[in-house]
Amino acid sequence: MAAQEQVELTALILAKDWQAIKKILDSIHPDKLDAQGYFAKGFLLAFGPTSQRKLADAIPYLETAHRLVPANIQYLNTLSEAYLRANRPAIALRVATQASNLVPGNLSSTIALGRAAWFCGEKELSLSAFADAYRLTPPNLSPLKEHLQAISFSLATFWRESCYGKRVALVRMVPRHRDFLISCRRNTKFQHHYHLFQDSSNEAIERDLQSTNHSPLETKRIAWIVEKDRNPIGLAELVDLNLNNSRAEILVGFPEEQPFGISLEATLLIMEFAFSKIGIHKLISYVYGDNPKSQRNTLHLGFQQEGLLKSHVVDPASGERLDLYINGCLSTEFFQNKTIMKLANRLLGRAPEQNNAKFSRNLRYQLDISSMIINLPLIVAKDSGIE
Repeated sequence: MAAQEQVELTALILAKDWQAIKKILDSIHPDKLDAQGYFAKGFLLAFGPTSQRKLADAIPYLETAHRLVPANIQYLNTLSEAYLRANRPAIALRVATQASNLVPGNLSSTIALGRAAWFCGEKELSLSAFADAYRLTPPNLSPLKEHLQAISFSLATFWRESCYGKRVALVRMVPRHRDFLISCRRNTKFQHHYHLFQDSSNEAIERDLQSTNHSPLETKRIAWIVEKDRNPIGLAELVDLNLNNSRAEILVGFPEEQPFGISLEATLLIMEFAFSKIGIHKLISYVYGDNPKSQRNTLHLGFQQEGLLKSHVVDPASGERLDLYINGCLSTEFFQNKTIMKLANRLLGRAPEQNNAKFSRNLRYQLDISSMIINLPLIVAKDSGIE
């Protein structure tokens, strides 16, 4: 292929001018194809007009281009993407790793590595790659930078890590907690104050245990077991996790009576997670009207009563109508409350720190991590100058 044709093909590929690419390729005898010609044929078949795509035919052309020029980073990145689309993530990961090692710091290669690692189940590698990609993305590519920020936040390790105070820990609920969870759900006295309407069936319990395999950003809920000396003693949750409005409801309860310091420590751990780790703006706590002790404790923790809904819910067991207190705590109020900060220092061994990060627009409205990774704008990014 003549040098002029190679230059022209490269420009047409970047412009995705499919008709012009096909016209040039049709004018070249198959025996005269060089690496760029094979690449153009593979690119057209893999990413061209939807009705004409044939991944099975595209990949051999892309492989040939790579074999002829092994160090071409564009060939490697495109081949990795083609393997992903052909549902061959393991090979895609191998190629993306090769590209990343060949040219460290290449944005497209780093994104390809993150995508391939995700679909291979290598979440830690995926998180590391996307974090690197975020740092490599120039400020002028703000949509891509926001998208990568959203993915990095979604994959952050703190969603899976335990939260530790001096005496208790919040441990993500997993199948080994099944027996304790069952005992809590079947404890009607406990459930009356914790969650009147929680399904106690075996099926519901299994669904809740299985949901822990998914991101809290997808389930809009994060559930912990409160442990003391590695023994389960209580339940803690953030539910109705709403990043669009930056709020969540807090739940914490113990089936057996605990010293106030224990319940206070567990609640402070949840509030620290919400306000410091994920940057929630507001926490909400609902308390049934027949539980004045819990309402007092809630107010003691810096919540303010925002309303009282009279005769608002019906106890399904007794048929009794109950009032419902609505309490709220803003992150600004939490961090400015000197009494709460002193309690945190004493019970947690630290004062919670403010989270000044802002939620990205993409994260608020697109919470399916796989979709965010699938829809990473690789081709759009190339149009913006990424090679």
